[in-house]
Amino acid sequence: MKKFFTLNIIILSLLLLSRFSSSAQIVEPNMQDTVKKKAHPTATKSVVIDSTKVESTEQTGNKAQSVYFEVGGPGLALTINYDARFGHRRNGFGYRIGAGYFASGGNNVFTVPIQVNYLAGNGSSLLELGAGTTFLNSYGDNKGKTFIFDRVTGFIGTATIGYRYQPQQKGINLRIGFVPIFYDEGIIAAGGVSVGYTFK
Repeated sequence: MKKFFTLNIIILSLLLLSRFSSSAQIVEPNMQDTVKKKAHPTATKSVVIDSTKVESTEQTGNKAQSVYFEVGGPGLALTINYDARFGHRRNGFGYRIGAGYFASGGNNVFTVPIQVNYLAGNGSSLLELGAGTTFLNSYGDNKGKTFIFDRVTGFIGTATIGYRYQPQQKGINLRIGFVPIFYDEGIIAAGGVSVGYTFK
């Protein structure tokens, strides 16, 4: 029976990175507000109102959130996923988490892919880079073609290098990417495609 590469250090690093990213993006607007107030000590009431408007627009309008159905990818076969940015923006650092299920011969396979990702670029066409882990539970008696992760429970490492079309407002999103899978016996070169909806 194949053993799994547990990736405890990778998971801890990803959690620390996501915490740092969200903290940095939350603090940044407050620092800008402080500079504005110091630079304009005699600002009129209308200027204060305008800066408040800019601040509220920044907080409410720009955080990209998406759901998508993926074939392949970190979830190995069929998954439904939620994806969001850490800050109120369309690109930069974010995360994805999903759940999937498929059958292989006599085995039932349940997966939970989790990744921290980074979207580079402006507009709707973005480069996506991601890294994380996938929990999988495969159980049953295989009566057909052998699957590499038959009758095992554990974690595998994953990465993503791909293209994402994400509308600047609401609408259909598309993704395609190369997804290497890391486990204790080597690396599997895989890929994935997805279609979904960006609702913010």
